[in-house]
Amino acid sequence: MFDSWIFLSIIFATVAFQVVIVEFLGTFASTVPLNWQFWVLSVLIGAVSIPIAAILKCIPVERDNSKQHHDGYEALPSGPELA
Repeated sequence: MFDSWIFLSIIFATVAFQVVIVEFLGTFASTVPLNWQFWVLSVLIGAVSIPIAAILKCIPVERDNSKQHHDGYEALPSGPELA
């Protein structure tokens, strides 16, 4: 993950834009500048979400291959037989 320069640049750009928006675009974005304690808390909450997401992806989910969806409608037909 950290070997990809594209991933790292997107992360860096996201962090930079977040700081600019929160600290300098208050009236435009309806935000107020944060003190360092809130910045640390925000980073910690964001950092905790990454391992939680990884753990949740490891939970197996049964796939029901029936044609009925959870909303009560049948799935649209798909596959090579329609071509």
